[in-house]
Amino acid sequence: MTMKTRAWVMMKPGKLELQELEVPKVAEDAALLKVEACGVCGTDKHAYLGRIRTASFPFIPGHEILGTIVEVGKSANEKMAVVGGGPLKEGDRVAIAPPALPCGRCWYCLHMPQRPSFCLNRMAYGLISTTNSPGLWGGFADYIYLHHRTWAFKLPDKMAMEKAILVEPMATGLRAVERAHNPGESFMGHGYGVGSSAMVLGTGPIGLMVIAALRTTGANLIIAQDLLQSRLEMAKGMGADLTVDGKLPLDQRLQQVQDATSGAGPDLVIEAAGVPIAFQEALAFVRRGGKLIEMGHFTDPGAIEINPFIICFKDVDIHGSWAYPPVFFERALSVLSRTTIPVEKIVTHKLPLANLPKAMDLAGGEGVGKIVIQP
Repeated sequence: MTMKTRAWVMMKPGKLELQELEVPKVAEDAALLKVEACGVCGTDKHAYLGRIRTASFPFIPGHEILGTIVEVGKSANEKMAVVGGGPLKEGDRVAIAPPALPCGRCWYCLHMPQRPSFCLNRMAYGLISTTNSPGLWGGFADYIYLHHRTWAFKLPDKMAMEKAILVEPMATGLRAVERAHNPGESFMGHGYGVGSSAMVLGTGPIGLMVIAALRTTGANLIIAQDLLQSRLEMAKGMGADLTVDGKLPLDQRLQQVQDATSGAGPDLVIEAAGVPIAFQEALAFVRRGGKLIEMGHFTDPGAIEINPFIICFKDVDIHGSWAYPPVFFERALSVLSRTTIPVEKIVTHKLPLANLPKAMDLAGGEGVGKIVIQP
């Protein structure tokens, strides 16, 4: 008897269809995962709104994936990257890193193997077209097919879903904070290190994970800015020392931040809002000789005017943070396992699979943190 699965297929921007699809036979180098939960990411909503130019419609969205292995091909463990002890087997509870193993052949794989996210043949769960057989490549479904280039991370025993579902956002946050550590001349007081001051613009789930990562890595002062009061309250819970209402005039906000940083501005500013004006403001907030990390613009919402004189005058380091090496999942799971920060409180909504359209509407709203879909 052929097994069926429900799956939400994004046919085009603004159009989601709940379809019943066949679960294919598992190839020798593949596996099948029963989805336990899949987080709703800002990227999912951006795709829904048509803001991802490279999206390959139609596709099954959802890339923050937890689940249980129900079938493993004979040679899957020879091809996949399995982290967490022992080979992949039926019954294992795992988190799946969205990016695939790099191809190992393109220019970036040959010349910059330490940056696997640059692979020209990069595949990422939640964005692969259903026309690419067998098509079950996204987490908003009952089952997901795991191809031979998969990264699978075994979850710590008894880790609650509310923590485990944050492994992908935490990996993103850790990557941005690690980007802030280097390069830079530490003897000149550049950038970020233990005891530094930091500011995060945008306290959605990713920004909140950045705050938790900053707290974990020894920041002295953490400032958070957002337009929504509910998110600023969450930021306090993650470790923010000072919150700034993004609706206030910029000059008032600048004064508030400078008052908290001896008139200089933060050593580090991380833009996690994904709104062009937030990058402009980040450049205004950061101190001279400091560091600015741009991580929010994973999609392209447009441009903003920048005065190059400010960059030169401030002698500021500006770095992009694009995704993460998948192995960061291991670090993220370690942090989530050991932290005393109540990160699980970021999960504010748990909805059944049928309610994904409602989740898309809720995402980014007042009182909404991480939304989780549970088939």
